[in-house]
Amino acid sequence: MDTVALVGGRGRRSEYVATLTPGNTGDLLVVPDEFAPDVAGAQDTLLTRPEQVRALVAAGQPVLWAGTDAPGRPTAPEAGVPATQDLTGNPRVGVWIDENDFLHQELTADGRYDETRGGRPHAYEGRYWIGGDRIDYLDDLGFWAFGEFRGEELRHSGYAMRLGVRA
Repeated sequence: MDTVALVGGRGRRSEYVATLTPGNTGDLLVVPDEFAPDVAGAQDTLLTRPEQVRALVAAGQPVLWAGTDAPGRPTAPEAGVPATQDLTGNPRVGVWIDENDFLHQELTADGRYDETRGGRPHAYEGRYWIGGDRIDYLDDLGFWAFGEFRGEELRHSGYAMRLGVRA
């Protein structure tokens, strides 16, 4: 399904829910019928019963396979354990700010992030890790998200951010 188009992100939106739109990155989520009566049910299964997920491909990269992390995929540490990825000196560490100054996302060298949204500090906090141009987030509340570095921009949740102040 083209999740970016479904939420009104970049590209154009398809006329039909859960279809792919040319030019947008496709995501694929496969769950048993009994856990996916509709698109919302399938997404709910991903968040509440990940062990039931048969396959998840996000931005063309395998994420889950048969209810576990896809083989060869970097994984996040367990909840409550500090991230082991040392990002000291990484040029992507710092505060990323969107063009409207609504979203500030601080990436620290110890693998933690802290988001301010609409002036609300600590709106989202958790761990992150970088693999190539992809950034994966595991929020302290337990949900996952991802973004992509494109040149000088970090794209995440429909936002295009640029590096502002060094952390």
